Amino acid sequence: MKKFTLSLFLLIAATIVYSQSPRMVLQEEFTSSTCAPCASANPTFHNWLVQHPDIYTAIFWHCNWPSPGNDPMYLANTTENGARISYYSVNSIPWAFVDGNVYANNGLSLTWPVIQNRSAVLSPFTINLQHQLNAAQDSIFVTMLVACTQAVAASMVAHNVVIEKHVHFTTAPGSNGEKDFYNVMKKMLPGKDGTDLMLSYVPGDYSVMQYGWKLANVYDINQLGAISFVQNKSTKEVYQAANSSAEVITMPFNNDAEMMNVSNYSTVSCTGKINPVVEIRNNGNNPITSVEIKYQVNDEPVSIFTWTGNLATLSKASVTLPEYIFTPMLQNTLKIFSNNPNNVADEYPKNDTATISIAGPTITHNLVYVSIRTDNAPGETTWDVRNEASVLIKSGGPYTIPIHMYRDTVDLPSTGCYTFTIYDSGGNGICCGNGTGVYTLSTSSPSVTIKSGNIFNSSEFTEFSMDWATGIRDIQENGFNVYPNPFEGTARMTFTTARSGYVTINLYNTFGQPVKTINEGIMHSGNHELTLDAKELPAGFYILKVQADSEVFTKKISLHR
Repeated sequence: MKKFTLSLFLLIAATIVYSQSPRMVLQEEFTSSTCAPCASANPTFHNWLVQHPDIYTAIFWHCNWPSPGNDPMYLANTTENGARISYYSVNSIPWAFVDGNVYANNGLSLTWPVIQNRSAVLSPFTINLQHQLNAAQDSIFVTMLVACTQAVAASMVAHNVVIEKHVHFTTAPGSNGEKDFYNVMKKMLPGKDGTDLMLSYVPGDYSVMQYGWKLANVYDINQLGAISFVQNKSTKEVYQAANSSAEVITMPFNNDAEMMNVSNYSTVSCTGKINPVVEIRNNGNNPITSVEIKYQVNDEPVSIFTWTGNLATLSKASVTLPEYIFTPMLQNTLKIFSNNPNNVADEYPKNDTATISIAGPTITHNLVYVSIRTDNAPGETTWDVRNEASVLIKSGGPYTIPIHMYRDTVDLPSTGCYTFTIYDSGGNGICCGNGTGVYTLSTSSPSVTIKSGNIFNSSEFTEFSMDWATGIRDIQENGFNVYPNPFEGTARMTFTTARSGYVTINLYNTFGQPVKTINEGIMHSGNHELTLDAKELPAGFYILKVQADSEVFTKKISLHR
């Protein structure tokens, strides 16, 4: 019995150890080359970096004070240095934060036991981090693998920070005499806001992030590296940090295909046709030579496409799927999922599926408006509107005036489904590298935005529908009414005119074609009640239009049999 108890205890202890990971403690130090006390504090932190590389790392954020605030490492990236200063509300330096919220105080007061005690607290994550320079030595690429070893649920963000490990000046760049600076922040990837992670992780879950940066304001490319960390967005606690190396990352699974992105689809549909393009990434250690891609809309039949090739670890492939035809509903759900990489079961199915919502189309009548505010490369922007048969209805651009608003009216010739597409020959949309532009496609009265945006690559598109009847608004002013509605054969209409005038009654079908005209002649101002006789017309929807001199009343009516 004692032997069994001891074995059970050892099993539990081993499980507890396995469920958490050794911690790399992150210090974020706010400093400046014009700060005299910083020159006293920073050598201590550098010694810790040298002496304890397995449990301690640090990022140095440079500030624009004390006066004259001309720190060259701050000036090299004011946006992201400033963002981190603002994030922690730093107003005095030197100032240190250990793992976000474990220590927040003057850097001169920070002692090694604070770091040592924090390092003894195991982490719910491991981080593997790789950095590589390209062949031209002008860009750095960072890959971050975050793996969960203990369940955690929180709003979390991953930050990837390119650093220059040692910056040396022959002459001190600031007033405090420092010539050597360490782990200087150069760039946050993809930016100051980092990358949002899943809201909950259980052991075995992981996330992979890949980013690149074209080098700028780097003193010595041989000193480049990266530090990554996972931080709680609410409490600011840093759960884990890591230093990068050039070593290839070993992935958690051997056969694992991730569904990365879905493109080339309209967020609304009236054609019921979709030609999605998917991006898959090989997250396994084995090369992927084949993978099934299944896709369906709503509960309609599943289509299967088998991709073949040779995809190395963490490489991506863009796959254009064959056209899928479905019956559009008010709300539609497109599901695309990868399956059976290398003809074996995917070892991590949680990242196999992409779910896309596709709405029913915005319905307009015969006029739509295209508004384009150009960016600084107006000659790259064009657009067109085409019908279901891809016949061109109208087009616009290229434009000539930068940062200028253009507005065009498109007269749709008939009912049916239309596609609006905007193009950018530069492949970078109309935001934000060339300034900020924007486009809007909208209906006429009542004005409804069908689609707007500015961030895309070479093009993006949307579908919309023209229904002459749907675009007509009921006008109830002056007591205009039709009853009963729906009606069978005959109905009564009531309305009030403000002045005397000639009254004409027209009935139109849903194609906008007149099917009945009644001339009532001159009628005096006041209340009127007339009979509408439509017994000879087929059942369906109609537009009733009453014109009394300059007054016009319209109403949608339904004729039943």
